Amino acid sequence: MASFNFITVRLGKDSIPDIQIICASEVGVLNKAFTIKVKCTQIPDNYDKGDYAFLWLGSDNSKGMPTQWKQGFKAVGRVQRVIRGSSYNDTSETTIEIVYVFREAVNRMDILRCAPIAYYWCSSMPLIGLDDHANQTIRNMTGISFSDIRAFFYAIESVTKCFKDDIIKIEPAFAEYFDVVLPCPQSYPLVKNLGEIPLPQKKDKQILQQIFYGAPGTGKSHKIKNDEKVKRADEKNLVFRTTFHPDSDYSTFVGAYKPTMQPVADKYKAVAGKDEEITYSFVPQSFLQAYVAAWNNPEDDVFLVIEEINRGNCAQIFGDLFQLLDRDCDGFSEYPIMADKDLAKYLKGKDENGQEVLTNKEGIKDGKLRLPKNLYIWATMNTSDQSLFPIDSAFKRRWEWVYQPIDTKKETWFVKVGENYYSWTAFLNKVNDELLTDETAEDKHLGFYFCKATEKKNGTEDTLNVITKETFVGKVLFYLWNDVFKVYGIPSAIGSSKDWPYRKFYLTSGEVDTGKVVELMEKLQIEACAS
Repeated sequence: MASFNFITVRLGKDSIPDIQIICASEVGVLNKAFTIKVKCTQIPDNYDKGDYAFLWLGSDNSKGMPTQWKQGFKAVGRVQRVIRGSSYNDTSETTIEIVYVFREAVNRMDILRCAPIAYYWCSSMPLIGLDDHANQTIRNMTGISFSDIRAFFYAIESVTKCFKDDIIKIEPAFAEYFDVVLPCPQSYPLVKNLGEIPLPQKKDKQILQQIFYGAPGTGKSHKIKNDEKVKRADEKNLVFRTTFHPDSDYSTFVGAYKPTMQPVADKYKAVAGKDEEITYSFVPQSFLQAYVAAWNNPEDDVFLVIEEINRGNCAQIFGDLFQLLDRDCDGFSEYPIMADKDLAKYLKGKDENGQEVLTNKEGIKDGKLRLPKNLYIWATMNTSDQSLFPIDSAFKRRWEWVYQPIDTKKETWFVKVGENYYSWTAFLNKVNDELLTDETAEDKHLGFYFCKATEKKNGTEDTLNVITKETFVGKVLFYLWNDVFKVYGIPSAIGSSKDWPYRKFYLTSGEVDTGKVVELMEKLQIEACAS
């Protein structure tokens, strides 16, 4: 196992400037790390350059008064230098490079809520410990009972849902800290250290049903499309896609009898000049197509991808298929359902080419349906969509939920306004920051792929990296003014709604008013880039 020392660093009233810098920093893995210096006495003697520190934002007073920031673990740093005093009580100085900042501080209650078992195995760690009252600024995280770093990492991941992927980018060796199954404390009442227990290694989890959710333009569909398993399945035509909308129902998702044109079977009608006639046949839709493909190709992964799952009435669309979403430990439906007569007849019959529809009769054994272990159902949810149906908790708990955070630095894009180029990333950061300041719901923020670049910037390669002013105004600003500002008001950095009505972005000719867009960029303090 990788060997690193870990310390906690509690920042308090003597470190307010550092706290303010961390709170104002970008979140996630920092592209541009910064350093802080922590001076204190009574530091441990077994950490040094290259070790890692979890920084806790503490109180700025001694009376327990609330702080402007949420108290808890807010950042991860790498120790750069330690200048120790000559004795234990002398002042020492530790230089720490901040490499990662949590979106929101993580405290004891967060961990207890999201990962109670993990908390048990790290419950004596500094700052989050059950009986922790020590006030040293820097302390060791491990080395005593109930202080397993694997449990701590598991706990942080359970709260943030992105810590594992992010921290491994910083230090790949940390991956093995996540690859264990934490035992239930009731089974080991006398054990105080996980090292005393042979922990089973985690198997690669087959996430059969998951919903990718987040603000518009964060790349949810892109993430599914570029998943290696999905790409391999797509090469074999084993990916089936559908999009839910308010008129979607069971028949458009599963299948139903529909009128179709078939060659005339009656030779006398054919003589009369009719070579086709209308007949009714069962037409399978995306769910049934994926279901049949999965049973007929048991060695391959098959994907049913549902876009915008919350724009349809899921209870109506899934119907009794809802029962199939409970999977057993092997990935099969735990509770099969009876197929209706039309559906069973189709699955037991032959297609238009005379081939058996379902070659693997396990898919309709005893007239029942059950999902096979190789059928993946992945979906996307745009949380800002106004045309959505509520999804009940019974439906939600049958899915894994994957939050897609806003990343404004996917590529280098520009907004072209007249002869000026403005950084798309700078615009996104400024607008999202303003929305956050005005307490706008985060799902109304803009993701990087909210719109597409359709042109190339002068002097660049064959990469589309320019958003036209027409797209910028007609799509981006229209969304902000119509869906966001109408509810939450225009941010103070821009001005009042009276001075900034949306129609002002257009001339009477219908063309975009270049000067008004430039004025908006200046209001947001976004400087034009060199052309």
